[in-house]
Amino acid sequence: MRRLVAIAVILLAVNAFAATKLSRDLARKRISELVDSKLVPDAIEIRRITTSNDTEAVAETTITLAFQFRRNEGGNWVVDAVRLGDRDWLDMTELLRAIYHGNPPPVVASLNTSNPRPVSPLDRFHVNSSDFDKQRRMMLDITSSPLVPDAIEVRRVISDNDVRAIVECTVSMGFRFLKSARPTEWRIEAARLGDREWIPTVDLFATLNEGRRGATVAMLKRLAAAIENYRAKNGTLPAAKDVQELNDILHPVYTSELIRVDGWGQTLEYNASGATFRIVSKGGDGRWGTPDDIFFDSSATPRP
Repeated sequence: MRRLVAIAVILLAVNAFAATKLSRDLARKRISELVDSKLVPDAIEIRRITTSNDTEAVAETTITLAFQFRRNEGGNWVVDAVRLGDRDWLDMTELLRAIYHGNPPPVVASLNTSNPRPVSPLDRFHVNSSDFDKQRRMMLDITSSPLVPDAIEVRRVISDNDVRAIVECTVSMGFRFLKSARPTEWRIEAARLGDREWIPTVDLFATLNEGRRGATVAMLKRLAAAIENYRAKNGTLPAAKDVQELNDILHPVYTSELIRVDGWGQTLEYNASGATFRIVSKGGDGRWGTPDDIFFDSSATPRP
């Protein structure tokens, strides 16, 4: 009987220890929840998980992302944005600023000196499953991207026109997990691109949010300027019940761009009363009436 009890205790101890390990499914779930764009779990491949002790683990991953190319005024193609999830495009400058702790190297578009016609991504990329390394080098050449060469592989061009193209790629990233007080809970403490140094996730998202906040403030100011242009010509504010109707009224006469969502991809709120109007963003937390809300109030100075 004592022997059976001892075996049972050992088995329970082994099972308890195994339950505390970071599993692939849990790592994938935590990574998919890491950003507000919600990475699609199927786009995250967990290559391996290594542990240095009972409270720390590193998950090496391959994540499928999409890069949006834009042809600039000089006719050269540059990476304009990266899509982290299934719908949320993140400005490339914001991402590089976060990766490089606020001081990204300049991204210079490559020049095509041998061909007078601007080179499009379709000219430089073609689907060739046996030649991913060559395609990756071409992308790095086009964008002069500071991304780690071995961290990125080009898969295919999804769409293309004269000024924009979307290229699907896979990116190698590492995530460092720490076990919290609860024995089966793991949280992501830091991330890295390829073999670059670790970036604390707190610093990473603080930088990303600051960039998105700045972009939102700029958008609100441009939208407010368009509203004032409308008022100057028509003598009244646009009669719109929401930002969708507001854009329908202002575009394209009073503004050349459609501004409906903030830097986090959330719909803006527009309210007009008498001679005053207000444009509001929910901010990074996605909730109205919290301290990180961003607004432009025509009767007051906009909060930075």
